[in-house]
Amino acid sequence: MTDDRLVRPLSLKMKGPGKAEESSLLKPKKGKMVELTLPCAEITIHIERRIQRTVIRGGEGDDLLDEGSESAVYDVISSASVSQYQSLMDLFRGGQPYIIDPFDGKEVKVAFKSVGYSASNGALKMVLIEDVDC
Repeated sequence: MTDDRLVRPLSLKMKGPGKAEESSLLKPKKGKMVELTLPCAEITIHIERRIQRTVIRGGEGDDLLDEGSESAVYDVISSASVSQYQSLMDLFRGGQPYIIDPFDGKEVKVAFKSVGYSASNGALKMVLIEDVDC
């Protein structure tokens, strides 16, 4: 059996619209694109299938109906400098970013579920949810 695990160091590439810059009432807000690469200690992905189960009383067994897969949930454990954290917050407040899926290399639109950052040691934890409607 071959070892097909990802090669370390692991990183997560993100890009998307940043928080719009403040402007006067007469000028429209200027959006900016933010690109960020974070070194990661761990990236895990969790995907489930939606299964509907119908149990028929008096019948034998039950019926299972596969309704498709749920959105992928990415748990990311990383470290970031304060400037990287600020760029991440621009993405967080700016809209839905895209990531390069570290498992298959495809671009995936995601939404932030949560972000946690420790300024004392730079520890960063985030949960991202895949947007399957795009």
